[in-house]
Amino acid sequence: MSYKLNIEKIKSDKSSNDIIADIFYYCVTGEMLSKEDLERFKWHGIYVEDNNQTSFSLKIPLLLGELNLIQLKTILALLKRFGFDEVNFNEGQKLEFKNIRLSTLPNIFNILQESSLSSFFESGHSIKSVITCPVNGLDSTQLFDVEELANRLNSTFVGNKNFFNLPNSLQFAISGYPEGCDAGVIPDISFNARKNLKDKIVFEIKIGSTSIGNIAYSQVIPTARAIANIYKEYGQREDYLTTDFKSFIEDLELINFSHILSSMLDFKIFDSSLINSNIDPKKPRMGIHKSMNDGFSYIGLNSKYKNFTQKKLEDFIRILEENQASKIKITHKSNIIILDAPSQNSENLNSSLLELEL
Repeated sequence: MSYKLNIEKIKSDKSSNDIIADIFYYCVTGEMLSKEDLERFKWHGIYVEDNNQTSFSLKIPLLLGELNLIQLKTILALLKRFGFDEVNFNEGQKLEFKNIRLSTLPNIFNILQESSLSSFFESGHSIKSVITCPVNGLDSTQLFDVEELANRLNSTFVGNKNFFNLPNSLQFAISGYPEGCDAGVIPDISFNARKNLKDKIVFEIKIGSTSIGNIAYSQVIPTARAIANIYKEYGQREDYLTTDFKSFIEDLELINFSHILSSMLDFKIFDSSLINSNIDPKKPRMGIHKSMNDGFSYIGLNSKYKNFTQKKLEDFIRILEENQASKIKITHKSNIIILDAPSQNSENLNSSLLELEL
C-alpha cells in the first residue's frame, strides 16, 4: 500500500513538474515504473490498474465541476479514437477513463488541453479545486454569487508549486448560502456568505463544522493563504495516516490554531468565538427550476448511471444541442445539472433526458 512508502522522500526527490517530464519518458520507452514513480503519477491523475502495468486509468478534475459542449464532444472523441468502453463521472467532480495504455497518454493529454481539460495536479499533497454549490449564481435564494471568488481561489492555489508540498491534501469550500453546500463530505475549510448585524455580506470561516468567525470578501484569499501556510509549516509529516488537516487541527486544538491564524493576519476576524454548527448544508434541487438568468432554467438530474458509453454520450450531446443547452455541472455526488436550458425548451429537455435514464 502507498502509505508504506516514504511519502516525504518521494515528494522531496522530484517536484510535480519533474514528474510531468517523466510521464512522457515512460510513455516513449515503455519501461516499468518504480513504486515511487507510480505514486508520483497519481499527482497527475494516472493510476495503475494491474501489476504488469499494462493498463492505467486517468482521472480528470473539473474546475467548479463544469463541462461545456465542446468539452463533452472532446470526451466523446476520446472514447471513439482510443476505443474506451465508457467515461465515468466520479464523486468529487472528476471524470475517469479506464483501460488506458501508457503510450497513448501524450496524445490524450494534447486532445484534453485543446478544450481546457487537464489531469495535472489531480491529487497529491496540494490544494484541491475549490468546492462550490452546484447552482451557484443561478438560484435566487442564494445570498451571494461566489463564482469570481472561487475562480480566484483556484488560480491562487491549484497547480501552485508553493503549496504542493503540504503534509497532505487540503480543500477549501466557498458558498453563497449561510448553511454551505452539501458536497457529501465536510470540507477542511469553508467560507460561507451570510449577513452581519449591519446587513452586510461577510464570510463565515468554518474549520470542519466549527465556526471561528467572520471576514470580509476581500479577506478570503489572504485568510486562505494563511491557513495553507500554517498547515504547511506546522502539520506533522511522520505518521502518514494522521497527516490530514482534520488530524492536524485535533492535535493542535482549534483554539490554538485560531490564535496562530489571527497572529498571521493584518485584519481582525470578527465574532471569533468557537461555535459548532449543526445546520444542514444546502442540497442541490432536482427537477426544473427557474434560473436567475432571464429566460433560462436549470435542471437537476438524479442520474441513474454514473458512466457514459459512447452511444449514451452521443445521445446526451444531441439532446442538449437540440434544446439549445450548452453547459452542465457534475455535482460532488456524480449527479448532473443542466445550467442553461432555455425555459421554453426545459420540459422537452427534461423528458428526453429521463428517457435516456438520466
